[in-house]
Amino acid sequence: MAGIVIQYIGILRPITRPAFRLLNVGILWVMLPTVVFVSIARYSLDQILGFGNAAVFAVMGLGVCFVWSVALSHLMRHDRKTTIAVALNSSFMNCTYLGLPMVYALVGIDGLGPASLYAVSIGIPHLVLGVALASSASKRAVSPRFVLKNVFIFPATVALITALLFVGFQAYLWDVARDTFDVYLAKPFFALMLLFVGYHMPLVNPRKYVSKLVTVGTIKFLVCPLVVFAIIGMAGLSVATDISPKPSLIQAMMPPAVFNFFLAYNFKLDLKLYGAMVFYPTLFSLFVALPLMIHFIF
Repeated sequence: MAGIVIQYIGILRPITRPAFRLLNVGILWVMLPTVVFVSIARYSLDQILGFGNAAVFAVMGLGVCFVWSVALSHLMRHDRKTTIAVALNSSFMNCTYLGLPMVYALVGIDGLGPASLYAVSIGIPHLVLGVALASSASKRAVSPRFVLKNVFIFPATVALITALLFVGFQAYLWDVARDTFDVYLAKPFFALMLLFVGYHMPLVNPRKYVSKLVTVGTIKFLVCPLVVFAIIGMAGLSVATDISPKPSLIQAMMPPAVFNFFLAYNFKLDLKLYGAMVFYPTLFSLFVALPLMIHFIF
């Protein structure tokens, strides 16, 4: 909420705008890669294989949500741009800037490994499909080479690959590096990520977008968690004792990604529609969906 308040204090904008641009650079190139690297490199290969099913949960949830969102948009006779907006905001959740801090707050450091795998498993297709679909909606041509280039130079992707190589070659993450992150860096990193999310939440009148918000909310907060919960059950895992189910369920309950709004901004799409789809589901997730899930499942 602090980020939202700062956003609307006009006298601070000459300071806050460049400050938050720098914060975005810091999150993208330093904080997020550090979180991903330390969260994976701290484990052995056997341990990572033990919670690697988080990536499966992410991909399965993403696939079901994408198909449902396109099908519902077709039934509701949405135009192409609206269908793309509904698909992006129903399928791709805020696993990094909001999801990782929430997992840290609710589960602790131990939950960051599977949460990071879940986030990167969503983030890579998000970059590919997000850029491709947003460019399609704006009728701009984007080559496969351009899309793949952006995926492989994305800092979190590089951090994940580096961490997996680190683990694969049985390198040892120094205790001082792990302890420095756990004690001194984790809390300020996640606090700054949450502040950044709040600052980029646009306040939009929701009445014009009620049907679209209901569609996105139903898929995001009902279909996705139920799919992930069902797969956890079919895998024979326990929410109470296994390491990957809790972080995966929290990530599955995250609202649409702020990155969708950035795509809309960069490709000149309907900012009010994307803003409503990000802002109101975020409030619903934090104050209704997550508390209910914690009460009934955790």
